[in-house]
Amino acid sequence: MAKSDIKKLANLLVLLGGILGVVWGILALLNMPFTFGLPGIDLSVLGIFTAIILIILSFAVLATSGVVSIPMLKFDNNWVIILILGILVYIFGGGLPGILIIIGAILMVLA
Repeated sequence: MAKSDIKKLANLLVLLGGILGVVWGILALLNMPFTFGLPGIDLSVLGIFTAIILIILSFAVLATSGVVSIPMLKFDNNWVIILILGILVYIFGGGLPGILIIIGAILMVLA
């Protein structure tokens, strides 16, 4: 695989993880969590707050990757920031989206 292909795959995984994170957060707000049984931290006591944080973090991922234009949530687009955001998305209830973002950040290192 060429380095440009790896970079495209990494950006696609980050984009997909960000979009799924927003969907996960909206479903958690509606009290319909969508999970695949992936291990994660259960913060159901503060469900509404974790759902809002998940949505904000997912929009931060999308803004950092340049998909949406939200200046307040935009960070430098490098792999360390994306990795930290992916870990935070995973911690706040976004199992699969967090894993996709983390894998995308790891692939950014290789590209």
